[in-house]
Amino acid sequence: MNRIVVVIILLIVAFLAGFVPQYTKVTRLENDLAAAKQENALAQLRDLAGLAFVQASRRNYGLAAGTSQKFFIRTREAANRAQDANGRKALEDLLASQDKITTELAKGDPEALGDLQVLFEKTRQAVGPVDR
Repeated sequence: MNRIVVVIILLIVAFLAGFVPQYTKVTRLENDLAAAKQENALAQLRDLAGLAFVQASRRNYGLAAGTSQKFFIRTREAANRAQDANGRKALEDLLASQDKITTELAKGDPEALGDLQVLFEKTRQAVGPVDR
């Protein structure tokens, strides 16, 4: 009877000795993956803002309107997923110019270029530089 209890305890200890390190490794890797996904999403925001600016500078307001629409949708999604209040606020502040830029691009107004440039700069400040 004692021998069976000892064997069971040794099996449990052996299982835990193999399980615990793997569990902590998987947890760390999942956290790293989540952080990488968030950083990628923010880099895509920066790219979309820059692309909309370039498209508007080439007077292709239709493409710029579509790109800016993607930008604002993804910015809203990123703000909803943001972990800290400061990051969420910075992303939400980018949404303030959505109506003005959308209207300017729909009209083909050249003033959209200046607003898109400001949006790009604010996006870079909100999400950080290219090489973090």
